[in-house]
Amino acid sequence: MTMCTSIMLMTLASLALPIFATLVSPNKTCSYPNYVKTTMMYAFITSLIPTTLYTFSNQETTIWSWHWMMTQTLDLTLS
Repeated sequence: MTMCTSIMLMTLASLALPIFATLVSPNKTCSYPNYVKTTMMYAFITSLIPTTLYTFSNQETTIWSWHWMMTQTLDLTLS
């Protein structure tokens, strides 16, 4: 699971790059929408690796336990 965690962190870091790029250099030397599109594409491609590993390890079948909580004593007033 360490490899999946590092790949997911890499995906999140690549999604944060356009935000940090605007803070560091507000003068845009390249096309900013193209830069964001490319960054989103790379983030999607790198997120496919942990998703594939998760699916092929049959762990998606273990999350089917729902615990419903009854809140009959909670009084909500909507106006």
